[in-house]
Amino acid sequence: MTDVLITGASRGIGFALTREFLARGARVFAAVRDPDRAPALAALDTDRLEVIPLDVRSQHDIDAAGELVAAHCGGLDLLINNAGVLLHSARLADVDGKQMLDLLSVNTVGPLLVAQRFLPLLRPAARLVNITMPTRSLGDLTRAENHAFLASRYALNALTRMIAVELTGTGQVVAALWPGYLRTDLNDHAEKATPLDEAIPGVADRIEQLGSADHGACVLPDGTHFPW
Repeated sequence: MTDVLITGASRGIGFALTREFLARGARVFAAVRDPDRAPALAALDTDRLEVIPLDVRSQHDIDAAGELVAAHCGGLDLLINNAGVLLHSARLADVDGKQMLDLLSVNTVGPLLVAQRFLPLLRPAARLVNITMPTRSLGDLTRAENHAFLASRYALNALTRMIAVELTGTGQVVAALWPGYLRTDLNDHAEKATPLDEAIPGVADRIEQLGSADHGACVLPDGTHFPW
């Protein structure tokens, strides 16, 4: 049985991936800030689902989740860092420093600390996947909105690459994955975005197909690599 941990699993992409991997026969550790506020997960009737409290801003929660996973199955085949938040800003004057620091703690520092804690639990051929967005060369960057979110993705992608460099030769695969423009809370369920039910089976396929050639890369929905 494949053992999977997914952060930010109460809704959106995280919930859809949880449901998809359960349908594929995996045991899923669905990590959420507050299990009591995750009714959709509670409605999934399967003994292969473990809903665990995990606020990625809390080292205590991260450590407790690691102990729980170790006690249940001893290790993971797949770790998906999916938890993320968005702060809208149309110009520099809109950026709030405290709110930006909190966003960075969720979108960037959180995935790093989760990876750090669970690294000893990753099995020899495990995959560590950070859900992200492609980040252009800074020389090609023309956007001037959503400053905190964009900065968090640049930082997460750099850290993903650094973790991949450290784990080169271990047989484990570390990759950043852009699932595509999907209809979620982050984009207010934009009409132009692809519905989750339509996209997620392909996203799960892409994750399962990750191999040594994808190590350290930003993988796009069609399997190609974004030239970052």
